Amino acid sequence: MAEEHHEHGNLENRGEETDRFRSRVTIPLLTVALVASLVWGFTQFRARRNWEIRAENQYNRSFSELSIHVGELENKLAEALVSNSRPHLVKTFSDIWRQAYLSQEDLGQLPLTSVELSRTKEFLAKVGAFSHSIVTKLNQNTNSAAVPAATGESVQYLSDRDWETLNALHQQARYLADQLVDLQESILEADERWLPVDRLSTAALAADVSDRLETNKITKSFMMMEDGFKRLPDPEMEGNLLSIKPVPKGITGAEISQEQGREIASSFVNKEDPRYEVAYDEKINGDHPLYLYTLKKKDNKGKAAASGRLAVTVKGGHVAWMLKERSVAEQKLSLDEAKEAARKYMESRGYRGLTPVGAEEYRNVAVVSLCSQSGETVIYPEMIKVQVALDDGEIMGVETMSYLTFHDPQRRISTPGLSVAAARSRLNKRFNVESIKEAIILNDQYQEVLTYECVGRIGQNRYRVYLNADTGEEERIQRIDEEGVPFR
Repeated sequence: MAEEHHEHGNLENRGEETDRFRSRVTIPLLTVALVASLVWGFTQFRARRNWEIRAENQYNRSFSELSIHVGELENKLAEALVSNSRPHLVKTFSDIWRQAYLSQEDLGQLPLTSVELSRTKEFLAKVGAFSHSIVTKLNQNTNSAAVPAATGESVQYLSDRDWETLNALHQQARYLADQLVDLQESILEADERWLPVDRLSTAALAADVSDRLETNKITKSFMMMEDGFKRLPDPEMEGNLLSIKPVPKGITGAEISQEQGREIASSFVNKEDPRYEVAYDEKINGDHPLYLYTLKKKDNKGKAAASGRLAVTVKGGHVAWMLKERSVAEQKLSLDEAKEAARKYMESRGYRGLTPVGAEEYRNVAVVSLCSQSGETVIYPEMIKVQVALDDGEIMGVETMSYLTFHDPQRRISTPGLSVAAARSRLNKRFNVESIKEAIILNDQYQEVLTYECVGRIGQNRYRVYLNADTGEEERIQRIDEEGVPFR
């Protein structure tokens, strides 16, 4: 009995020692894990905060530059109203075209995709097209001069019709400039932020946010500004100078039913992993009507919850865009891996011959730009953007409207008038060329232009210079990062 009692005591002592050992090991491990999680959480918070600060500053800068460029645009239009000197008019209208182009760029960098701004965008496009047309006319009539005619009246470089168009455009520019100045002052006084507008624009792809657009001060101001254009005279453009809404060449085929659209949507999203229920939501009317469908992802138990949306064109049943909703907590894949994942995904859905032309990371999601390629020629207007989750490579979003607008199955690419060597000789001698290849881009009037895309560096800066493949003139210059993404 004594031996049993002694053995039992030993077991109790060993048990206590084991518990004490576990405590000595477990508590430090838990402490380390807690500290690690806190450090990780703080790092994520700081990274997110830094991104928000950068994004807010970028939006503020773009809006400030928009206000400056529109103000300069209005000033130059006012100068053109009184000028009758051919050299001065050429310079002035060239400046007007440049300010209109910069204003379009600035407006495109603001998170306003959820706000209807067609009249504002149309105004800027009209100014650019009109200015380009006037400069072309003036350059074609270099021999004429404003000398007294037999009647004693001087020759006028702008026709009465062109002057009336100019006057109407100036009134619109003055209205837009005043509205932007007022909005800029109210944003500063009320300390308004652009990030809530950004979130509204993102949410608008997956839900109706019209009520929130009315209550947000920035979006409401832009909506009121857009509405004010209705009360202004609409300038008459001589001839067909402007192609604000290019006729989509890629939206082909007969109209489909809601059910046919649902089947197309289901086939698109469930091709590799049939986990989504697809339900018809509504029809979106417009220049190119769409059927909108809700995506509901099924879990392991078969339950489904709303997790995205997808739109299909009524004409032809082409997928216009798709957006899934989920957070991506970490990045495991590189941008090169994301590019390949995006290319394969679109190829499996019938979009062959696409090549990645750029990628940028945003909240652990890569936004990959893919373009058609014919031989060695990249066709930039035929662009598709694909969102790739960088944790597991899941395709989170697809946007094909640019591709559907400009895709031309009958496209024939002409032979360049200049050789590569001749194009190279047109470049700045300080420009260190990395590559030259053919590319089709759009000019300011949505016309396709065959160019030589010249990538290279001056110092630490990297650029893409597009030279007209027939004339050698510079069509566009972009400063880009190492991934080919233009600086904003």
